[in-house]
Amino acid sequence: MKKIFLKIKDNYEKSCWIKKCREKGKCRIHSTTCIKGSRYIQVKGDVSLGENSKLLCWDKYMSGLKEQKLFPCIEIGDKFRATRNLTIQCANRVIIGKNVLVASDVFIIDYNHGLSPLFDNYLDEPLQTGEVCIGDGVWIGNNVIILPNTHIGKKTIVGAGSVVTKDIDEYCIAAGNPAKVLKKWDFDSNEWKSVKVM
Repeated sequence: MKKIFLKIKDNYEKSCWIKKCREKGKCRIHSTTCIKGSRYIQVKGDVSLGENSKLLCWDKYMSGLKEQKLFPCIEIGDKFRATRNLTIQCANRVIIGKNVLVASDVFIIDYNHGLSPLFDNYLDEPLQTGEVCIGDGVWIGNNVIILPNTHIGKKTIVGAGSVVTKDIDEYCIAAGNPAKVLKKWDFDSNEWKSVKVM
């Protein structure tokens, strides 16, 4: 019975959130999109979320027998496009700029479990929260994973299959696991120039 009630509540919150988004701008949100904690999610203008996308905000976490209070916030800028299967898991802060393009099967998370081996189970440790910031005009390729405490600078391209574990400067092409800058835009010659990878 409780599961049925929670499903009805989630569906109601999702429909209210979608209605509010549409009032603010042109929002196209696929019917299969899953929204948790809609009150923590802000969209600015024209936003498109493809099929099976998930925006998940957690405001509490049970670590062992202790409840951890969390303060999530997802902000998505104008003219955001996500193809399909985007997952954003937020316990603190995920900020996405305007004109961001996201390909399929992208995973963004701003937290991790604690790393101490002294606990019986890593699930018993409090979450370690961070922040993810994606600048204006970024293009994120298929199957990219973006981990906590990372900033992707404006107009950067993150290649398919990359794992972003640290900051990436603006106007770069980065790829790999972990993602490394391969090229940088040269404003003098108006072309991408290779960067020596360390």
